[in-house]
Parts: sequence; C-alpha cells; structure tokens
Amino acid sequence: MGKRISFIGCLLLGICCFGMTVFAADEQSAEENEEQSNALVELWIHTWGEDGKRVDGTEKLTFDVYDLTSWREEHGGDEKEAKEFLLNTYSTKEKMAEFIQEEQFVKWNQEELGVDGGGNVSFDVPRLSGEKDAAYLILASGETGKYHMLPIILYLPQKHPETEEEAKRLLIYGKYKDVSTPPISSSTLPTETEERSSERSAPSNLDGSNATGKNYPSTNDLIRNYTVLGALLIFIGLLGFKKIQKKK
Repeated sequence: MGKRISFIGCLLLGICCFGMTVFAADEQSAEENEEQSNALVELWIHTWGEDGKRVDGTEKLTFDVYDLTSWREEHGGDEKEAKEFLLNTYSTKEKMAEFIQEEQFVKWNQEELGVDGGGNVSFDVPRLSGEKDAAYLILASGETGKYHMLPIILYLPQKHPETEEEAKRLLIYGKYKDVSTPPISSSTLPTETEERSSERSAPSNLDGSNATGKNYPSTNDLIRNYTVLGALLIFIGLLGFKKIQKKK
C-alpha cells in the first residue's frame, strides 16, 4: 500500500514539473513573439560618394519612408526583383510619386528626416508590419544639382553574410543618377515620309542584295551577260557569211 502511494506521489510530482516546464516555455515563447513584434531595426544612410566626398547638390537631403509590406505580399519575389522592377518602371521622381499615390502607401515617418553635416541620417523602423516581415520604400528629396539619389527598397529581415544572423543595424550607401542628360526627343525620330524615302533608297550590300532582302544581279553580272550575247551574235554572223560565200 505504501509503495502505491509513493508511486502515485512521484507520478503527480512528475506531471506537475512537466506542466510547469511547458508553461514556462509557452511564456518564454510569448515573450519572444512580443519582443519580435516590437523589435526595431536601425537604419543608417550615408549619402556621400564612394570617394568619401559630398555629392554636389545633396547638402539638404531629406527622406520619406513608406510601408511597402502589402505591396511585397501582393507581388511576391525578393528584394532584388523588386528593385529592378520599381527602378525600371518608375525611373523618375514624378513617376514614383504617381506610383505612391496610386498604391496609397502610408508614409511611416511623421517628422522630417534630414542629413547631418557628415551626410548621414539614421532612424529606426519596425521589424514587422502587421505581424509580417516589413518592407520599406525610402525616397530622397531636396537635390539641387544634376545628381538625384535613387530610391531605396528594403526587405526585412536582412542577414549577416558570414554569420547568417539577423542584422539589427543596417548601413546603406546612397546611389545616384545623373539627370542632366536629356531624354531622346520626338524630333529626332524619323518621320513617316523619311521612312518611306529610306525604304525606296535602301543601299545595296556587297553580295548584290538590298536591305529589303530581295536579290538583284550586280553590275558585274550584267556586263558579263552582255559580253556573252555579243560573242554569240558575232559567231552567228560568221557562219552566215561563210554559207553565202559557198553558194557563190
């Protein structure tokens, strides 16, 4: 009887210990999830050039940060694909502004984010957005020269390339585009009349074929054909002359 009571007591004690362990694990997991949901990632943007000098016209740069998470979820893909698509499709500030208005992106920063005397600006962004991995579109403004800073597309999390640990602080170097080169104007494009004229006067290639793909005999072929024809006529004339002499 005493052994049974001891066995039952040990069993109950084991169950209690197991329950306390599970409860502690659940509590720790909940704390980790809460900590992750409130986690921030520090961004440090350096706006000077690769030569370590300030880029002309960027002394008063300011930044606006937009939440790109919903767009990321909708379109899929990775950060590289998003950069290529957005920078190629919305290549100017005007087009990017229209894109933001159409998608109704929410601006994250309430205060102005301006660079300091060393061309740097730093701020924190939430690691998650609506319990999903956050994504951000960061736009610069205030350029007064011919160089405009390209938009920054950032997908979180970012991992250290060597340790594979999630980075909590990111250093971003700005890249620029020279906007002083004017785009190709419509006046430089050929008109319909010019296109027809160029088609009619298409230059010939060395093999005797023109740009339309049709083959024509070259000048040398024509001369060679006339020479053979002349020789044939002379030969026929000589035969006729000999026949006339025989008849006489």
